[in-house]
Amino acid sequence: MRKLLIDTDVGGDDAVALVMALRDPKVQVEAITTVMGNVSVEQATKNALITIERAGTYAPPVYQGLTTGVLNQPLVGKNYTIHGRDGMGDLGLPEPRLQPEKEHAVDFLIRTIEAHPGEYELVTLGPVTNLAWVSLRSPGTLAKLKRITMMMGTGPYFGNATPLAEGNARMDPEALDIVLRDAGTELVLVGWNLCINEYLFTPEDLQSIRDSGSPLANWCLDINHNLVELNEKRFGAPALDFADPAAMAVALEPKLVLESVTAYTRAETNHGLAYGAIAVDHCHHSGEKPNATTCTKLDPQGLKRCIISRIL
Repeated sequence: MRKLLIDTDVGGDDAVALVMALRDPKVQVEAITTVMGNVSVEQATKNALITIERAGTYAPPVYQGLTTGVLNQPLVGKNYTIHGRDGMGDLGLPEPRLQPEKEHAVDFLIRTIEAHPGEYELVTLGPVTNLAWVSLRSPGTLAKLKRITMMMGTGPYFGNATPLAEGNARMDPEALDIVLRDAGTELVLVGWNLCINEYLFTPEDLQSIRDSGSPLANWCLDINHNLVELNEKRFGAPALDFADPAAMAVALEPKLVLESVTAYTRAETNHGLAYGAIAVDHCHHSGEKPNATTCTKLDPQGLKRCIISRIL
């Protein structure tokens, strides 16, 4: 059975991605690590525990990670229109019964990956600050992962946090550049471009999920109501751009990727208009070796099937 580690800044769409992994019979989520991003790391940790309980399968340990970016001032708490103040739609969810582990997420990741080289895949659903500190503190550790799949970037599309940058990348560009530069293992980037346009969950898709009568599926939509309302303004329809579930779908079913570019890839860390943008040298101008694969096209219907089948 495949073994997953998940690093996340749990907001509503992260929670759906966690549910998907926890309910997939072909993978075992060995642990969840949390990081600041959509919300503070303390709130993200609480949200992870709530989600584990809601998924109703098993309870991997949760390790709390870093509270701020490597260098920059993070965007935490700057925009409550996306996921609400608590990251889960401000629904007044009950406090979790589960408790996080005492060990710091970075310490856990170093200890675990070093003890089991080649055994784990890692999925990141938020800024990769924890991973950057793993790399800085223990060079070579990330290379002992089988693969890292990241919800990161915009592919060949415009940004959603700034005109050029996607939210996870813009939250901590320095951390992302460290990971891109030093990871030394297979990196797969699934960008925001792969959850909009033909990948959007339309009002009809959402109604079909509601009509299923699944309490868990309805909870997954309820915690994302802020995003639906925001998208009515952005896209003209009450739809869902399921970014983190798209990344998790690629991790769980790599065959969903129809087109991709493998090239030398870095993040922009200069504090200008492009801060947080991801540069993919698809024409090989730099002469540098490819270090990441950016997904550019998925199977839209297969993506929706992958997500829906795991939350019903």
